[in-house]
Amino acid sequence: MVRRIVAAIVAVMFGPLALWMLIHILFLSTLNALNVVFGVFAFFIATIAILCGWFALRGHLPRSRLHIRLTMYGAFIVGGIAFAAGFAGPLIFQPKSNQGPLLGIFFTGPLGFVLGAVIGWFYGRFRHEVPMESA
Repeated sequence: MVRRIVAAIVAVMFGPLALWMLIHILFLSTLNALNVVFGVFAFFIATIAILCGWFALRGHLPRSRLHIRLTMYGAFIVGGIAFAAGFAGPLIFQPKSNQGPLLGIFFTGPLGFVLGAVIGWFYGRFRHEVPMESA
């Protein structure tokens, strides 16, 4: 119960922030490299808010908990691989680059997390057999 309350607080805090960032970046600003990075980060925050809200509202159902778990597995696996590639790739291929690891921290890691959450959601929704809820 405490985890669901904390998840609800996180969702309520991050949801409006992500919505404000997305509206500002998509409709009120010009397209440049910094706004693209902020847009990816806004999608990352929105994904966290959605997942926390989902857990807060439906975390008491075993079927939803399994679906949330599969979604989070996808997010952490793909996000971790994308972060490692974005962090270590510039260090290996461009060792003189002074801002190489920032690619993994601010761009490929959050983008991989969002993409992995989408893949995990689809996997849990269409491919994985989840047990029926007990009445």
